[in-house]
Amino acid sequence: MSDTFIRRLAVNRSGAGLLLVGLVDATGTGLYLAGSALFFTRIVGLSTSQVGLGLSVAGVLGILGPIPFGRLADRWSPRAVLMLLHLCCAAGFASYVLVDGFVSFMVVAGLLGIAEQSARPLSQALVEQAVGEESRNAMAARFRVVYNVGYTGGALLAALAIQIGTRSSFLTIMVGDAVSFVLSATLLAFLRLRPADRSARSSRGVSSLRLPALRDRWYTAATGVNALMLLHMALLSVGVPLWITTHTRADDSLVAVLLVVNTVIAILLQVRVARGTEKVTGGITAMRRAGVALALSCACFAAAGYAHSAVGVTVVLLAGIVLLTFGEMFQSAGQWSLSFGLAPTRSRVEYLATFHIGSSVQVAVGPLLMTVGVINNGTVGWAVLAAVFLLTAMAVRPVTVAAARRPQLVDKEPTGSGAPELGIPTPPRP
Repeated sequence: MSDTFIRRLAVNRSGAGLLLVGLVDATGTGLYLAGSALFFTRIVGLSTSQVGLGLSVAGVLGILGPIPFGRLADRWSPRAVLMLLHLCCAAGFASYVLVDGFVSFMVVAGLLGIAEQSARPLSQALVEQAVGEESRNAMAARFRVVYNVGYTGGALLAALAIQIGTRSSFLTIMVGDAVSFVLSATLLAFLRLRPADRSARSSRGVSSLRLPALRDRWYTAATGVNALMLLHMALLSVGVPLWITTHTRADDSLVAVLLVVNTVIAILLQVRVARGTEKVTGGITAMRRAGVALALSCACFAAAGYAHSAVGVTVVLLAGIVLLTFGEMFQSAGQWSLSFGLAPTRSRVEYLATFHIGSSVQVAVGPLLMTVGVINNGTVGWAVLAAVFLLTAMAVRPVTVAAARRPQLVDKEPTGSGAPELGIPTPPRP
């Protein structure tokens, strides 16, 4: 049996194990997302404004966690820190069963916001340890497919609990999500991973406040570009549903249909869309395509407000959701390529955590931007959002090229397999 075959078999087993972790995690998350709003209002007795405020605060607090935990992961290991965070999440979601008012809800939601947002970049780092540099983007695409399947399965389970409608059935939603985190942590313990690059771990203490990733201005600029692209998340979850129900002639039930279309396309095509994005140059192309697709989707959604027939508005909205989904898939593939390819191996997880700040910021402010900035301003709001996506697409290449040529990435990386493959020619030395 050849060494190559053995290596591939090990990679496949590690990748399959990681996908199973993702499926369990996503199923629990889908269970929570589909049932949490009714749990907090019907069972806990909170008002909708209290729920919204608590989750917004959780989103803001989530910005604080990724970098410190990323530094811990660089010093110890991503798996160990991720297992710890999953167990913290399990304790947090189980604690929702004991919440009896707004103050206790805020405390639990805030702590969960930190733990959940901190866990995501660590999961990303484990992908590279599981399958290696050459396969990480393909595995990331499969990861995204698995997450969509898990979200759907979890939502169906939540629908069953909601249909039963008892207090016990609603408590099962929170307990089920907590159990999913315990199972994920357990599976992580048995996952076969490649040994971490010990030379990449910094010798400085964890308590150091230098924060090189945040001080790396070009990497931070790339993070900002990605954060603007990530507005598609709030666009799908907040902007499109509110626009359809308040500014178009479409039936409200079309919102659910469009979300199903989005999920099905992502499941079927995400792996294919991610092909060719292994290097930074491919990531640049994917991000630019994402900006164009998202801008065109904004134009479709704006046009839906002027359609008078049911058929016309349905066709325009379907075109908009298809474009939005392609923008989402291209952005996801580009994000993985740029976040890894532009991160020095010495502080890999801290840099990935810094890149993830864009997602945390979007969670905190994206819904507000969609409601106040876009929905309330109608066509003008959609035009401004489309312009933001197009300008961001134009900024991707110059920002990324500058980040790829900065000294700490080009001059100081080891020459072994740990060095990133940028696919961008470096300028000759004088």
